[in-house]
Amino acid sequence: MKYDTNPIHLLYDNEEMRERILMVMDGRDKTTGITFVSLCYQIIQLGFQENKVKIPADTIITSEELAPEEQVRVSRILWELIWDRKVFLLFGRSDLLGLSNGEDRFVKY
Repeated sequence: MKYDTNPIHLLYDNEEMRERILMVMDGRDKTTGITFVSLCYQIIQLGFQENKVKIPADTIITSEELAPEEQVRVSRILWELIWDRKVFLLFGRSDLLGLSNGEDRFVKY
């Protein structure tokens, strides 16, 4: 058994990824939304639960970060959702955010 610290690749196709993004956003408060980093982390957690993380044989994944190309894919899907008026960017600060205060957040319409 070996450990892999490389960023994570997911096995979702684009439509599945879109559905997961919206599912994660459904569970978020509309006044705080979700940051990009938090969204990616939640998608990784879903990927592990649904066996949609690309894991080489005899390997334990220790990373909690999406691979750069996966981050680009999530970004593109977010922009499509913005264009489709399903998601919007929430600017501003919230006392509820703690360390992520000041980061732009995404919210489902």
